[in-house]
Amino acid sequence: MVRVYALTTCPYCKKTLKFFEKHGIEADVIFIDKLDPEKREMAMREAYSYAGMYAVPVVIHNETVIVGYDREQLQKLVEEIKNES
Repeated sequence: MVRVYALTTCPYCKKTLKFFEKHGIEADVIFIDKLDPEKREMAMREAYSYAGMYAVPVVIHNETVIVGYDREQLQKLVEEIKNES
C-alpha cells in the first residue's frame, strides 16, 4: 500500500493523487490539514522523518520515499507496484 502525506490545498498533492488514481493505484492518504492539532503534529513528524524536511506530498511505499510531485519517480513507483502483483 502506498501512503501519501498531503494537504487538501496543495496543487502538487492533488496532481500526485490524480496520477495514482489514473494508474489504478490505491493510496492511504493522510490529509494533515484535516487532522486535529495533536494528530496533525504527529503526522507532520512522521512525514518529516521520511522526507527530512517539511514538504508535501510525501509518498511512501516500502523503502521508496518521494517528496513533491516528481512524475518520473512516481512512474517508476507505479511500475514497481504493478510488477509486485
